[in-house]
Amino acid sequence: MARQLFRSPLIAAPALLLAALAFSIIPLSKSNVEKRYGEIIHETTSDFSRIRIREKGPVRSLLFIDKNGKEQCQSSVNTEAPGEHQLGYTRSLFASFLFHYPQNRVLIVGLGGGGMVRFLNSTFPTMMVEAVEIDPVVVQLAAEYFGTRPGPRTKIHTEDAFVFLNQDHGLYDAIYMDAFLQPPAGSGLKEKTRRLKTLEFLISLQDHLTPDGMVAFNIIPAEEGADENISAINEAFTSTFAFDVPRTGNRIIIACKEETIASPEQLSKTSRDLDESLDLHFSFQEIAKALRHP
Repeated sequence: MARQLFRSPLIAAPALLLAALAFSIIPLSKSNVEKRYGEIIHETTSDFSRIRIREKGPVRSLLFIDKNGKEQCQSSVNTEAPGEHQLGYTRSLFASFLFHYPQNRVLIVGLGGGGMVRFLNSTFPTMMVEAVEIDPVVVQLAAEYFGTRPGPRTKIHTEDAFVFLNQDHGLYDAIYMDAFLQPPAGSGLKEKTRRLKTLEFLISLQDHLTPDGMVAFNIIPAEEGADENISAINEAFTSTFAFDVPRTGNRIIIACKEETIASPEQLSKTSRDLDESLDLHFSFQEIAKALRHP
């Protein structure tokens, strides 16, 4: 399917928000988080984050706990149907398919429980899926509690994404930026996220893309500095497209290596074609409707 895109310039200047990319909702109170995500089945603290796993029926969720004790959901997986997306923002990240389909090799920055990995493994068994995650504890929990493990078409790299992406690993059709790092106060680890916020880093991402490749970013506009982060993405990439995720505070930005232009009508047609050919549990037509036009 040819890429059919609508050019949509975004506001923006140098800084990629990676420390807050992963969340689908604002922090919840204890009673609300239990109601939504179920009982605690595991809790631990790594060098990078305080982590809690909750379970409600067959759905397990990996949550990070901030310095105020609030929980924020990073990923959820239905253990009985791991190929189904549980979070709206992860579905909307695949707005990238509206612009480049099929995707043969992709990289996910930030593993969490591995919901995106499990979806891609299930839906596109021939796709090569790679994920890079800085926290070895998260990698261990993803395998133990969510069944997210390396396989013939799946590679999981336990490494700092900045270091990983300063090496040559070949070219990807898409890179999904969905990492979260909330290091303890005084750990000195915040610098690792700052390196991922620079215009230089954003520009360098394009060296890892195929000619018609793209990067999908999960942004929370309400976060401090989000406008500057959006500006940085717009400055670094030739074409950018923004999608608001319904019923969340998230915005997905698809940033294309090459200039891409198409009418909204063609975007709508592409979404219908995807819905008919893939027959997924979510609708690309609904995602396309959320496109923010200039």
